[in-house]
Amino acid sequence: MTYTSIKFILFVLATALLYFVIPWKKYRWTVLLAASAIFYCLASYKYAVFILFTALSTMLIGLWLDNVTRKSKALLKSKKAEWDREQKKAFKNKLKIKKRRIMALCLILNFGILAFLKYYNFFAGSLNDLLGSMRIDFSAPTLKLFLPLGISFYTFQSMGYIVDVYREKVKPQTNPFKFLLFVSFFPQIIQGPISNYTQLGHQLFEGHDFNFTQFKYGSQLILWGFFKKLVIADRAVVAINAVTATPQGYNKYSGTTLTFTILLYAFQLYTDFSGGIDISRGVAQLFGIDLIDNFKRPYFSESINEYWGRLHISLGAWMQDYIFNPLAISSAFLNAS
Repeated sequence: MTYTSIKFILFVLATALLYFVIPWKKYRWTVLLAASAIFYCLASYKYAVFILFTALSTMLIGLWLDNVTRKSKALLKSKKAEWDREQKKAFKNKLKIKKRRIMALCLILNFGILAFLKYYNFFAGSLNDLLGSMRIDFSAPTLKLFLPLGISFYTFQSMGYIVDVYREKVKPQTNPFKFLLFVSFFPQIIQGPISNYTQLGHQLFEGHDFNFTQFKYGSQLILWGFFKKLVIADRAVVAINAVTATPQGYNKYSGTTLTFTILLYAFQLYTDFSGGIDISRGVAQLFGIDLIDNFKRPYFSESINEYWGRLHISLGAWMQDYIFNPLAISSAFLNAS
């Protein structure tokens, strides 16, 4: 069920109708959960075990982190009068190391699955080529691996959550069904954007009343996404394929045509991906849920820095919040010490 299919439109409308018909607002999130489960199973039921593992492991490790934090703070408070400054500092350092190890367990498990499924065959093939060039009689097996639907998006989103729990920026979710909804929310499972828990979680769970203005705005976003994908991106593919269909085809066209094809390909990639994001955000808007914007006209940027700030904003924000900023802080701390 693709975003641009009639089946998807009917599915969204049926979900929206059921969502707003339920009189109990606090239970409307269950409609979104059921819709997300149905959508995922229709598209990739054989690999649902992966998203279930990510959701369950992340939630449980988040609760483990919170339990360690609460018990340690209680112990530190009870020993406040007995311990001197150095003892308190040593205890906090041990706590920090323990929490980092717990968080690392979650990161290694889930990013490990993602890396294995995406890159195992690539590295196995590269290793076989290397060993073959060295005339070593060994061959790493290649596996028939398939990427589960949305694995990159839900993995990054879930790992952002576990880091926020480690940092004590969010309280861990105790309801496994609510957390599964956060991980599997169907409008964003295929193309994102990558949301954080503080921005998206409460919107999913609180329930929303029907708002005509939001519904209209969401519908306009969906139509704009359809235009980008169906009218621009899909038509551009026809022209691109005419040039790139065979290796010999490159000799038939002039440099101007090939340059235009390259530029058209860049435009096609952008309209296809940004169109999908528009559809995702538009569908969420129908339910009164705001997903973050992911593109801000990157091809009109005046510098490389501005370009990266406008392209795939949610991924850039994730990298900055969870990788670059911590590395910069650690580097500054090491230099100061």
